[in-house]
Amino acid sequence: MRDRIEEAARRAFSEFGYKGTTMDQIARLAGVSKGAIYLHFPSKEALFQHMLRGVIAQVRDAFESVQMEGNDYFRNLDRGLRALMRFRADHAMLSKLVQEVRQFGTAEARAGLRELETAILDYLARHLKRGVDLGVVRPCRLDLVAFVLLRAYTAVLRDFPPAEGALSEEELYELFAGLFVDGLRLRPGEGEPGNVQTEQER
Repeated sequence: MRDRIEEAARRAFSEFGYKGTTMDQIARLAGVSKGAIYLHFPSKEALFQHMLRGVIAQVRDAFESVQMEGNDYFRNLDRGLRALMRFRADHAMLSKLVQEVRQFGTAEARAGLRELETAILDYLARHLKRGVDLGVVRPCRLDLVAFVLLRAYTAVLRDFPPAEGALSEEELYELFAGLFVDGLRLRPGEGEPGNVQTEQER
């Protein structure tokens, strides 16, 4: 029953947003009584938070699923950032929440999106810390770099209007490398002797 409730909630929040979703709607979609929902979730807010935690886990999975063992750390970072952008753009519930915030400014939807972005930034900062530990990323303000990377990729992939069509993956990586990699990469002699350059040589 809980799985049916969660699936119904996902459909409702994706179609109606936070503001337009009611427990009655979720009960109808799940084919259960409203009282049955309250046995698992005390309120719409609690159910929304539960669904949001699931989305956050999916975001992390999207990043990790495109990591290639043995590949250059920065190639993997670029690949992961693009996967995050695709996930955000394609996820029906997130798209509806963004639309709801723009149209109505719903506080709960805004808070949910802010919580998601905070989780993404925290995950990116920890991934950058992994790069520092590997000896490929120079020590830096990890939370700030994560913020700049996320904002840059959002702007390029969502807002930049290319006159000659969408940028290829290689063009995106060249942009990423030119703007960020040279500044982030730990150069020989800057760290401890023997620092590695790829995750394969971990």
